[in-house]
Amino acid sequence: MIKRILMSALAMLFVAGNIAAARADAAPDGSDSGPTPYAKFIDGAQSQPGLFTVWRKDGKVFLELRKDQLDTDFIQSAVPVNGLGGFGIYPGAFDYAPARLIRFSRTDDKVFITWPNTNFMAPAGSPNARAIDLTTADSNVGVAKIASEDSATGDIIIPADAFLGDVIDLSDSLKNSLGTTPENSYRLDPDTASFGPTKAFPQNVLIEVRQNWVTDVPDVVDNVPDPRSISFRIDYNLVAPPNDGYMPRIADDRVGYFSNVVLDFSSDRVDSRQLHYIIRWNFKPQDPTRPSVATNPMVFYLSNAVPEMYRPALRDGIMEWNKAFAKVGILNAVQVKDQPNDPTFDPDDVRNNMLRWLTESNGGGFAEAQLMIDPRTGEEFHTGVLFDADLMYFNHIQWRDLVAPAAATGLRGFGSTEAAYGEEMRDHAAFGSVALNLLGRNASYSQNQFDYDFLKNIALHESGHDMGLQHNFIGSEAYTAKQLQSKAFTSRYGIATSVMEYAPMNIWPNGTPQGQYWQIVLGPYDYYAIHYGYAAIPNATTPQAELSTLQSWGTKWSDPMYRFASDEDVFWPSGHAVDPRVNQFDLSNDTLGWLSSQMDLSQSLLHTLDRRMPGNGQSYQRSLDSFTDVFGFYGFDVRMADHFVAGQYLSRAHSGDPGSTVPLTAVPRSEELRAWGVLDKYLFSDNAWQFSPRLLNSMTYAEWSPWNGAAWAYNPPPRHDVPVIDVVGAWQRNVLDQAFQPAVLQRLDALSLTGQRGQTMSTSDLFDWAQRSVFGDLSNGNISGMSAIRRNLQETYAGMLIRMAIAPQPGTPSGAQALARAKLVQLQSTLRQVQTSKSIDEETLAHLQFLQTRVSQALNAQVVMPAR
Repeated sequence: MIKRILMSALAMLFVAGNIAAARADAAPDGSDSGPTPYAKFIDGAQSQPGLFTVWRKDGKVFLELRKDQLDTDFIQSAVPVNGLGGFGIYPGAFDYAPARLIRFSRTDDKVFITWPNTNFMAPAGSPNARAIDLTTADSNVGVAKIASEDSATGDIIIPADAFLGDVIDLSDSLKNSLGTTPENSYRLDPDTASFGPTKAFPQNVLIEVRQNWVTDVPDVVDNVPDPRSISFRIDYNLVAPPNDGYMPRIADDRVGYFSNVVLDFSSDRVDSRQLHYIIRWNFKPQDPTRPSVATNPMVFYLSNAVPEMYRPALRDGIMEWNKAFAKVGILNAVQVKDQPNDPTFDPDDVRNNMLRWLTESNGGGFAEAQLMIDPRTGEEFHTGVLFDADLMYFNHIQWRDLVAPAAATGLRGFGSTEAAYGEEMRDHAAFGSVALNLLGRNASYSQNQFDYDFLKNIALHESGHDMGLQHNFIGSEAYTAKQLQSKAFTSRYGIATSVMEYAPMNIWPNGTPQGQYWQIVLGPYDYYAIHYGYAAIPNATTPQAELSTLQSWGTKWSDPMYRFASDEDVFWPSGHAVDPRVNQFDLSNDTLGWLSSQMDLSQSLLHTLDRRMPGNGQSYQRSLDSFTDVFGFYGFDVRMADHFVAGQYLSRAHSGDPGSTVPLTAVPRSEELRAWGVLDKYLFSDNAWQFSPRLLNSMTYAEWSPWNGAAWAYNPPPRHDVPVIDVVGAWQRNVLDQAFQPAVLQRLDALSLTGQRGQTMSTSDLFDWAQRSVFGDLSNGNISGMSAIRRNLQETYAGMLIRMAIAPQPGTPSGAQALARAKLVQLQSTLRQVQTSKSIDEETLAHLQFLQTRVSQALNAQVVMPAR
């Protein structure tokens, strides 16, 4: 939701289906005789007074607009009321259509419903403002013919049919969620769209639309269109924008706030026309110059659907933010209340900020903050958090990325990123639950305390988004291992400098001191960020007047306690990310040391597991679940070491800031070699995959009847055992693919210009290290037999070299292509020599002969080389 707010609204302005124009031309009685007299129209109609008066008549919904509401800007949002039960579209999410301005303008007997363009700004009445009006167009949501007019007041009534179309752009969301193609995609059936409940409140009006989404996929039996469809309910909210004297605050790229971006044409003497206003709540303290109580506090209501056992953690996590606001003189800024047992209380009233609890068949465990802002200023006026019940269900779902981690090709939207965060946090909790059991710590750290700490950690993070804060994925690199192992230190400062980090469970082996397990307090960066966004600046009466003070506040980036790096800096699969300090789910200022300790811990747990699980009377499913929880954690960690390849430390400090450096500094070659050593030991070496046969033979899933056909009830894996060979092969392939991405190879080429030879990693280093890790056993001449994991690794890497030499990906440097061919020549010679050994078993010999054939064919291939 929030990321889309940050994008240009131009991409969103034309998604609404304008099916209203045709329908609105007719009067309520089906004639074209013009507006019905007001008294006649309201006779027998049901009214709901509020921001607008909502009228229901003859199965249709109408809005009554006062004269002063015409040509006035309101704010409109749209969210699904129901979802797909965990298949990507979920209720209450703001991802699909962020809040935007909406305006009703009368022309003769029609009302044009438009989304005014909010991308551009200039002083009202100025020539630049007139130029904006002449240059940019608003988007048309619908045209409604006036159904009735009150001759005494001039108020008019129009049909709300404009909202029956696909304003939310659900069509694309369904394609992305279900993976459909144009041939089998779902489309809105406009003839069956109808209105559901409507509600009117003082500051907002809610209109529910019921839509039927159909497909033309032929039935496999009689070749007729599939009669099945999906029924969605969409809530459209029309809201009065805040009018409370709010002054926007300009954002700074060194401090992580979501921002509302406009192009400012007020002046040409600027570095950039992009003007970023931070997204924040207007607490309105009684006296900004000294500590005082907020007169507009952020009040959350715990939905009565939230299980009572989890309410303390949610309440305490959100209330924790009061400590940061108190530091800037805003007292009682955040409050959490139980939903009152009052029939007049309605969660749909925009004045009520809700903490909601969802139950889905396979939601996976996620949480997402919800924000509604004024797109002109960035002022937030409605908020909340969604929590999926699977967050607290640790032991039944295998790691999502266990077998085939996806290689993303584009940046994810905020909603999908945050949903993945919740799922991954749940996975880390699953690992922690197994680890505590196998380490024998259940008595000292009870399940109730575990649940409380974990959920408080989630609530802290999500409500931080409600304060306007972005993720901070460099917040885990400031503390040493010794500090993380100290309960006194972590109780005060947390396990990361920010709750906006994706911090994993802080767990250390037995015999090592143990700090707090979860991030349950605000970190130093959180206090710093709240100060930037909310501290008063006396005597500043315009956003520009605050700039000099804000710029001085933003100078702390070079201090590890106050660094900020967000989503774009962790986009590793394509090679875009460069700084190995910026990760999700890592800890300590020595990432490689922490990774090694965690993988050693995982290996020791796996070697313990078959002696401890399952207990008497338990299903062997318990062993399977515990193994995959620990094994998946191991795989997540080992792939992180790949982030050091061609790494560069990235500084967001400005020139002249204390301790600032140039933005890019190459990671030393010694650290790159150390990272490759981690990969060699924990991923490429066969020694990493030595499991007890008894353990592997103990793991299978429990069988249940497939009678009701529900995918979530009967969805067995294709094999009864854990496909360890395939899983490891997928991890190894993923790491090699990422290390040899064209963007990474280009960066290695560039390092030859920016660093001294031998002090920074080179392209030759990458090929040499990989060749040694994959084929080193062939060179030493002591080979007699190979494991299936080793054979698969060699085939994977040889295939990658062949593709790079013959048909490289676009953007692959020519030097890398030449090195790939050179390594194939080297491999061809090695394969010839090793096959002379008499001790090689038949399967290994066949593998080596097959490799030799592939390599020889590649080297002899006739390839047309493009002119350069």
